[in-house]
Amino acid sequence: MIELTVHFYLVRHGQTKLNRYHRLQGITDSPLTKKGKAAAVKVGKNLKEINFVAAYASDLDRTYTTAKLILKENNQSNVPIYRDPGLRELSFGRFEEGKNRQVLPEIIRLLGLLNIWRAFYQPHHASRLTDLFQQVDHSSQIESARQLVNRMTQTLRYIGHKYNSRQPESNILVVTHAMILSVFIESLNGKVPRMLLKNVQVCRVDYTGEKFVLKTAVKAQKGSRKS
Repeated sequence: MIELTVHFYLVRHGQTKLNRYHRLQGITDSPLTKKGKAAAVKVGKNLKEINFVAAYASDLDRTYTTAKLILKENNQSNVPIYRDPGLRELSFGRFEEGKNRQVLPEIIRLLGLLNIWRAFYQPHHASRLTDLFQQVDHSSQIESARQLVNRMTQTLRYIGHKYNSRQPESNILVVTHAMILSVFIESLNGKVPRMLLKNVQVCRVDYTGEKFVLKTAVKAQKGSRKS
């Protein structure tokens, strides 16, 4: 029996205005900057030979815009883009839109410097950081790392089932967000940069026989990790 494979090209959205001003954005939306749009175009050129059958973005505009810019450079036309809330970013609760330099001292005050240091310097640090946000804000809005991974996994599995019966191989573009993408990559034993995945970072994950396998990390465009 031939196993059918869906190749997911997972991309973090381009730089936004809130990224540029070093503010947290989870469910808060923010438009792409000129730099973010230009970087998405470059990714599109890098992926222009990939025969995408469909594209998926979260229900936030920054991912949908990034997907449109990537596909505009693709050699195909009329690749459909679907919005799926299952790809949405983690909500940061009361820390939404907070300045990084103000949020970090508050979290240190609440949890202690040692806990923060341990979170940053353990193998699955993105997952640990996610759980720290849940600890300091007990709002039901903030998901745990396990919940994020489950949501991402279920969403990709649903998409995979739609396409893995059509032909031996299918390519799907997926544009999502830093935290949810980082914890998902960690769940596949992939390494994530200390400050999470950069804007427009691209990773390929294959879905075959109900299993996800991290295959390759595509070189990201140059840019600050803070962007």
